[in-house]
Amino acid sequence: MAWTSCTCPFESDSLCKHEVAVCLAIREVKKENSSASVDVLAQLKTLKKAELLDILEELLKKQPTVNLYLTEKFSNADGMDEQTARRLIQKSANHASRSGFIEWDRASLAIEGAEEVQEYVDGLQIEQDAEKIICLSLIVIEECRDMLLRADDSAGEISSTVYESLEKINETLANWPVELDESIVAGMLNLLYPHILLNLEKDITDAAGDLLVSVLQWNDKGNFTDKFYDFIEKVIGSREMKSKSYLYTEERFRMCQLVVLQQAEDQQAIESFYIEHRGYPEVRKAQILQALNAGEFEKAAQLCVESEQLDAKLAGLVHDWEKLRFRAYEGMGNTAELIDLSLQFVLDGEEEYYHRLKSLVAVEDWPEKREAMLAEMKMRPRCRPLYLGILIDEKRFDELLDYCQKDVAAIEHLHPHLLAEYPHEVNEIYTSYIYRVIEQASNRKAYWSACQKIKGFQQALGAEAATGLIKELKFMYPKRPALLDELGKIQ
Repeated sequence: MAWTSCTCPFESDSLCKHEVAVCLAIREVKKENSSASVDVLAQLKTLKKAELLDILEELLKKQPTVNLYLTEKFSNADGMDEQTARRLIQKSANHASRSGFIEWDRASLAIEGAEEVQEYVDGLQIEQDAEKIICLSLIVIEECRDMLLRADDSAGEISSTVYESLEKINETLANWPVELDESIVAGMLNLLYPHILLNLEKDITDAAGDLLVSVLQWNDKGNFTDKFYDFIEKVIGSREMKSKSYLYTEERFRMCQLVVLQQAEDQQAIESFYIEHRGYPEVRKAQILQALNAGEFEKAAQLCVESEQLDAKLAGLVHDWEKLRFRAYEGMGNTAELIDLSLQFVLDGEEEYYHRLKSLVAVEDWPEKREAMLAEMKMRPRCRPLYLGILIDEKRFDELLDYCQKDVAAIEHLHPHLLAEYPHEVNEIYTSYIYRVIEQASNRKAYWSACQKIKGFQQALGAEAATGLIKELKFMYPKRPALLDELGKIQ
């Protein structure tokens, strides 16, 4: 189906009078040139410029409404205001929607208006049109955000358009053409404030936070600390922020406040901020990192312990605090604490800490520590890959064989380490494993999968062993024709 658009202010899912006029004109031309097999577009592409102008002139004479449409179209050729930009974006979105919803395969049609605005913005020069670039980009963000509320954006086309405009705003603010002063900063904050609130209220993208981070670039270009800090406080105190049911966004804005204070190098204000807002994990993390960077390792360790207590029910956060505490102990040279934490991380399956643990423990104490560690690891599924890796590295093949006898599926990957010393046992375990797979199979796809494992068995133990296994299976399952057929395909 053909798609049309118009820049007139008519707002509806149906065609405006200008689009109708063009369609009627096309129909008339088709009637006068009624050869059904003619590809009009292909024919037009073959014409010279003068011939195309002649056709257009004739069309203008016969259809006055076409003249009206083109007049309005060209009236915006040298510029685009905010109203025109908004109308363009809404027009393409409305045409792409069906019963008020934009399907995933029509998202590219929906954003044609937004892309046209972005193309126009790309042609502007920051030196002359910085504020216009910001305003038009904000309109693209606002309209595309509203689109996302009624669209399937599986391909990410609409959200990508939002992020392109956010990047354009960031670039423009970074290269602002004039020297900044209080009035310029205040004007920009006033411009962005309602858009930040709208994006907080309709929380589809991270646009609110991205806009704030972009304008904070200006804090490096002048003494605007109080202005930015108070602006962020105003946003945090807004109804839109308070209505959110989770604290992630507010925490991000608090961290922006901390950045403002850090840029001002006001250490007293920073310490007060840490105390006032220690409920936010990111704030506590910033305080710990500051202590680590300053060589205040005991302070950092104590802050980590406090955070572990505060977040005791959040395992992921506790793990983060433990990692930072490990860094503090390194700075302090506290070997005993480092050993305890390294062992804990090893039991969680983190290989790098196994090597750290081995280097921390005294050589004479290592055998005893290693045996206790392996006994504990053996009981923890989470650290199984590391446990098996240690058995291989330490050449503890008897324990590796014992593991495979309990978990026969493991033989598929571990047999290369066992064949030299335990060929008979590997054969038995591998055979048992394949029999188990065959017993559980009930269709051709499952039989095919089982036969792929027999091929692995053949590579490991040789053609003769595989031939014997296949004969046994054919004898055991004579009434499974699909299985017999798949077994017959094994070379």
